[in-house]
Amino acid sequence: MSGDERKTSDLSARDLELAQALPRLTPEQVAEVSPRLKRETFAPGEVIIRQGDLPDRFFIVIGGHVEVSYKDLESRTHIVDIRKPGEYFGETGLMQNRPRSATVRAPEDSAAELLCMEGEDFKDMMDESKATEMHLAQEMIQRLIRLADVEED
Repeated sequence: MSGDERKTSDLSARDLELAQALPRLTPEQVAEVSPRLKRETFAPGEVIIRQGDLPDRFFIVIGGHVEVSYKDLESRTHIVDIRKPGEYFGETGLMQNRPRSATVRAPEDSAAELLCMEGEDFKDMMDESKATEMHLAQEMIQRLIRLADVEED
């Protein structure tokens, strides 16, 4: 077994889920951040974050999926994305220190299993990994562009 294979086999399931979602974290950073994550299950149809609320946590999908919706200026709701295992959400509000830009909920027909990180832990992680911060910032820009496109339609 090579050194890389040994490092991978020593990782817990939570470490692997974190490393998959945030591949720019080093193994040392994964080991440091992983204990700060809590596993939570959200019931079918349950709102996880609501558009307009203050940001408080970051989320990684590890089971099922979640629906991301946006309510436009005319109060029409649009499903703008589906996040699947290995994908994350909640970074935009935390990185910009502004209210949530979308609502995220478990789908009506199934529960969603998530890893959740408190906002302060998220900020500490960004301070420790500038590569991860840049990766998340690029993804955040793309997501905000998609939301702006919905508003224009």
